[in-house]
Amino acid sequence: MADLISAITMPKWGIEMTEGTITGWRVEVGARVERGAEILDVETEKIVNAVEAPAGGVLRRILSGSGDTRAVGALIGVIAEPGVSDADIKGFIDGFVAAVVSFDSDEAPAQAAAAVATVPPTVPTVAAVVAVSGETGATSDEARVSPIARRVAERLGVDLSKVTGTGRNGRISKEDVETFAASAPTAAMLPAAAAAAATATATAADVPVAANPVRRVRMSARRSTIARRLLESKQSIPHYRLDMDVDLGKLLLHKRAQPDSSNGRITVNDLLLRAAALALVQHPMVNAQLEGDEILQFENADIAIAVAAEAGLVTPILRNANLKPVTAIARESRDLIDRARRGSLLRDEISGGSFTLSNLGMFGVTRFDAIINAPQVAILAVGAMSQRPVVRAGVLAVAEVVTLTLSADHRVVDGAVGAAFLSTLRGLLENPESL
Repeated sequence: MADLISAITMPKWGIEMTEGTITGWRVEVGARVERGAEILDVETEKIVNAVEAPAGGVLRRILSGSGDTRAVGALIGVIAEPGVSDADIKGFIDGFVAAVVSFDSDEAPAQAAAAVATVPPTVPTVAAVVAVSGETGATSDEARVSPIARRVAERLGVDLSKVTGTGRNGRISKEDVETFAASAPTAAMLPAAAAAAATATATAADVPVAANPVRRVRMSARRSTIARRLLESKQSIPHYRLDMDVDLGKLLLHKRAQPDSSNGRITVNDLLLRAAALALVQHPMVNAQLEGDEILQFENADIAIAVAAEAGLVTPILRNANLKPVTAIARESRDLIDRARRGSLLRDEISGGSFTLSNLGMFGVTRFDAIINAPQVAILAVGAMSQRPVVRAGVLAVAEVVTLTLSADHRVVDGAVGAAFLSTLRGLLENPESL
């Protein structure tokens, strides 16, 4: 049997993934690996995952190192037996062509994109993986520039025709664009950027100012994707907001009456999750996702919990929250939040979700507007609880009040539907015995 060469490519994890960043290789060139062994780590917009070897053999080439961002389907390494010549390896790399796999389905296993094609070394044409948005191919200009480099060039006003790529076959990377922008004269920039630079220069000449030290921090793959998705959500979804004040006096008494468990005391956030879950199943238009022209209404409430982690926002999913008692919600949410901050969540723990809850009350924020986590159609923002004057039966009193803000997609959730959901939620929180 002829010796085989196997391509290691940037995998596709999830329907929205278009690129990943290599955080490190676990094996060195020349090391033998077994099929299925974890050989490198890749960071996506959500988590860091291990990529498995598509075949057994020797790792002969590493084409992208730690910190490199590559499009899904890009060739990043080669596995072959020792008997395969270096010339055959070079021919394989030079002849590598990414095949087309649509992003319309995400049914393939996670390793399918990484374990691309195995072909005899004498065959220069390689079958590999994935193209974006179902397109049949990219133009030579598109292939010459990485996707992230193109976005950085647009932001910095860099004319890509004047940038020299340092990658293989002259491919332009994000670093090439940033280096050019830092050293290029104003005339080499695009017109809008050049005009802005000229104005800034003139202003600086008129007013002497000491240089302000700046530190450049490279945006991680996760942070870049979070930024892109939030921008798309804000620009493409017709958001509207509804505010409602809720008296949590009875809820606090109810919470204090709950016995301690091995997992600690139940928090107000645990009770909010329970109440939101019960309200969602009563209002299926809010407990939904929008997929093209179809509205997906879920029978149970899978609530995404917004967690601020060091690498960026993470939203682990509390599954079937409406079917769980508060004690189970407290235990599971605490575990999810802890592992989200440590970066140890699994892919299925951050995928999907029918609704999102974001709580900034612990920072003293009274109220805020949250951006919808597409394809979901609503998100609840929870502010800080504070003492406020209220009138009860004509008598002025002081109550523990929290402001809830519902951001909803007006294409799916009408104003009256959103208001009814908030009303149900308030009724549950102000009468906590129903929880």
